[in-house]
Amino acid sequence: MHFLALLAVLSLNVPQQDTLAAARSTAARELSFNSAVPVLYMGKEQLQNTPAQSLSEALRGFSALSIKDYGGLGGLKTVSIRNFGAQHSCLVLDGICLSDAMNGQVDLGRYSLDDIASIKVEIAGSNDIFCSARQLSGVGAVSINVAPPVFEENRNFGAGALLSAGSFGTLKSGLEFKCRPFPKWSASGSLSYLSSEGNYPFSIRNGTQTQEQLRLNSDISALNAQLRVFGTLPRGSLRLCGTWYDSSRGLPGSVILYTQHPSERLWDKDLFLSALYEGPARLNGQMRLSASWTSKWNRYTNSDPRYATPLDDYYLQNEAAFSGVLLYHPWSIFSFSIAEDIICNALESNIPNCIWPWRLLSYSAVSAKLQTSSLSLTASVLASLMYEMSDRGEAADPFAGLSPSLSLSYAINDNFSLRASSKQSLRLPTFNDLYYPRTGNRDLAPERAWQNNLGLSWSAGNIGASADVFYNLVKDKIVAVPTMFIWSMRNVGKVQMLGCDLALHWQGRPLEWLGLRADINYSFNRAVDLTDPSAKNYGHQIAYTPRHSAGAGLQFELPFCRLSYSLSAVGERYSLAQNTPAYRMDPYADHSLSISREFSFGRFCRLQLSADALNITNINYEIIQYYPMPARNYRLTIKLSY
Repeated sequence: MHFLALLAVLSLNVPQQDTLAAARSTAARELSFNSAVPVLYMGKEQLQNTPAQSLSEALRGFSALSIKDYGGLGGLKTVSIRNFGAQHSCLVLDGICLSDAMNGQVDLGRYSLDDIASIKVEIAGSNDIFCSARQLSGVGAVSINVAPPVFEENRNFGAGALLSAGSFGTLKSGLEFKCRPFPKWSASGSLSYLSSEGNYPFSIRNGTQTQEQLRLNSDISALNAQLRVFGTLPRGSLRLCGTWYDSSRGLPGSVILYTQHPSERLWDKDLFLSALYEGPARLNGQMRLSASWTSKWNRYTNSDPRYATPLDDYYLQNEAAFSGVLLYHPWSIFSFSIAEDIICNALESNIPNCIWPWRLLSYSAVSAKLQTSSLSLTASVLASLMYEMSDRGEAADPFAGLSPSLSLSYAINDNFSLRASSKQSLRLPTFNDLYYPRTGNRDLAPERAWQNNLGLSWSAGNIGASADVFYNLVKDKIVAVPTMFIWSMRNVGKVQMLGCDLALHWQGRPLEWLGLRADINYSFNRAVDLTDPSAKNYGHQIAYTPRHSAGAGLQFELPFCRLSYSLSAVGERYSLAQNTPAYRMDPYADHSLSISREFSFGRFCRLQLSADALNITNINYEIIQYYPMPARNYRLTIKLSY
């Protein structure tokens, strides 16, 4: 708290600076050729031209990322960076870190691409030391940026409407607006409603026969409201955000022995409020202050006959977070920053033996960067402190740890650049890991991850390529192990990862009437379990981790329309730790197409039509075993803006 007060004092009595110029400089620095860590980026234009409409669909096109998807619009969707697990990934929305203290997984399915300006993924560190300490805590960060509204000349207002209809009874409608009530203040807002029956067909093979079924209890209805305010102050800028998400969905469950048991339902009500200030500080410095409040209410019911009394559980999570960053440039080639994040989490539930825990977290980081025309060197040290309490039972012991990181890049010439990085990080146990009845373990220690990366980038005009090899190690992995007659969470896992990521990009105009963009990526990851040399799964590939995966995207700009194609290919993997034929999951390749056309009526009115065909080869595949994904499906979208 004293550090946040110090930042406020340092911001006083300083001259006004051009914050827009600073923002442009920051963006140029983050996406520079001599990046010291692997950076994946997708801008607004590329996002608009892909078949993806949700964040989870867009992230499937990135190398080094894997999406866990339980199927349908209502199924849980999470992102894992280089297969460390979703709990190791940091999701950042407009500079504010999102989290879930109960299970450590943020559901990507609720975030649409309607108002997202760009997506950036940084692995094993960050090129920008002007970021929150919490953002440095994971193995990588997925940053989502929502840009301030842009207005036509002499206009201070704009509005739009969207209507989308798709297969399986899917319907989405939305309204949006933007306004500029004052010269230095603007606002944007949106309201959308999504509903789907979710009864998509899938196939089950039984020897030489194939059985066709419909997915049951996969319906969803969701309301999403957002309001953002952007302001320029006498010293700096301010960004306010408020979102409300309200959904009701069925949980279809697994398909085992050709049978579905649709007995589960889930209700979500989420409120998220945030404020972010960025401006100058004394001694030619910059500062960033942010505060956020998150409240998540969930209700889960299960009427399965195996329960003597049907389950009707509720969970309430509240999180208050405060963050401060101070950046200084004492010399033109050298800068350093100090950052502090303070987070308070609390959980309430009606499940038996829930101790209603609350957690106080502190992340403190010191970072330094040396930047010349050819050399970039970044070092940081993150201190993590966890303290927990409960009035209803015994809480976990306090924990403190340090996580250093070092990264560098060197531009050999205008075309080639080398990079290397090493980073340690911690994954703190979640409330479920510590306190869930029967399986929770209060003595858990954090998972420890070591990341080492060596990469090469090449760029020549409108073509570029990159290659990264990595060696990663995870110790004290939190896994469920049998103890007597029950399962319990333990720190027994050890995983070694060795692999590479390859990417190729080209953008140009081969013909006068044809614009083309091509992105191709490939990942190899040998992630093996080294926990127990005497175990049957020793040296086996860890569950749900393919050794080979690839993706591709093609975007054609034609005189009469825009056409895009995307491919997501995943090799064989295993659903359990032991790599036997019984647990083998088949490889798959998901192909999608999109076509769009924009019409202009007058100076300000625009109509955009788009049609998407997903899984066009109609393959039957699963990302999570026994959770079939939708077959071939279609989507038509009409968007009107004024």
